Amino acid sequence: MGDIALDGDREGTAAPAVVRHATMADGVRLRVVVRPVPGRVRGTALVLTGRAEFIEKYTETADALAARGFRVIAVDWRNQGLSDRPLANRQIHHITDFATLVDDLDALHDQMVAPLVAESGGPLVLLAHSMGGLVATLALARHATGAPGTDPDRYAAVLLSAPMYAINTGPLPRWLVRGLASLGLACGWAERYALGQGDYDPAEGRFRPDNSITSDPRRYAAFHGPFAERPELRVGGVSFAWVAAALDAEDALCGLPLERVRTPVLLLSAPADRVVRADACRAVAARLGNARLIEYPDARHELLMERDAIRDRVWTDIDAFLDAALDGAGDKTLAPAGGSVVG
Repeated sequence: MGDIALDGDREGTAAPAVVRHATMADGVRLRVVVRPVPGRVRGTALVLTGRAEFIEKYTETADALAARGFRVIAVDWRNQGLSDRPLANRQIHHITDFATLVDDLDALHDQMVAPLVAESGGPLVLLAHSMGGLVATLALARHATGAPGTDPDRYAAVLLSAPMYAINTGPLPRWLVRGLASLGLACGWAERYALGQGDYDPAEGRFRPDNSITSDPRRYAAFHGPFAERPELRVGGVSFAWVAAALDAEDALCGLPLERVRTPVLLLSAPADRVVRADACRAVAARLGNARLIEYPDARHELLMERDAIRDRVWTDIDAFLDAALDGAGDKTLAPAGGSVVG
């Protein structure tokens, strides 16, 4: 894996990880890590990271998945981690259309994931956090259409942690953020930082009790520590184009055939999330054809990196979901089409 290993054994299942690269249609190379699991393989888990993240952040999550018998495949999205970053300022997080990331996901599946799954057998599970959750949902909707080249049964189960269905624009109303993004694009600033954005500030590495992502200091350090050790991992704020693309994706969700998605989906959400809007998660969960929504009132955005009292509950719920979706006999419907909310 290089200098930072995705092969810890905190949950008793150490296994070496292998770094690979997948080349997209436009030549962009994505870094991919494949972590085998010793013994009987229950299945394969494809992990999709959130905005500005990197594969190593998910070491503990990979440990947990490996302990449950899943081989783990994790990817750095373009413009973050150690995947290609075409802009001169490598810290600007830039995308013009989130459909590009859906294309990347499909290409990664065809190039690398599908052959590995065919080799070992077992189901393919998708675990995605935040921005990765948005991309996963867009992909599910694409494959639910039944159009040529789509596969509605590609994933046996999908886990979405705090999916980014709507960004939290803070004190600014959404219409104003949209207007500012449009103005930036009109001025030719698509690849520049949006207003208020900038390079990563090392001061963010200091844990503050009121931070928006987790109440656990050790897990907070697991995210920010590598930015100090390896500056090439750092990602700053977003571009004008990224803001416009995120708002476009939010609007697009309203018109997608989410009701046709029959894949079992578990959505995990924090009602007080300050990074993404929890009400948007509820709205999408209500439309997905086979979804269950579980909310954790005392959690922050990083549900998989929260303190043990919360994280243990999250994994208990994940285990029950996977047992029902993968190992249960007969009908795998998890909830009515409207989804369900557990407080």
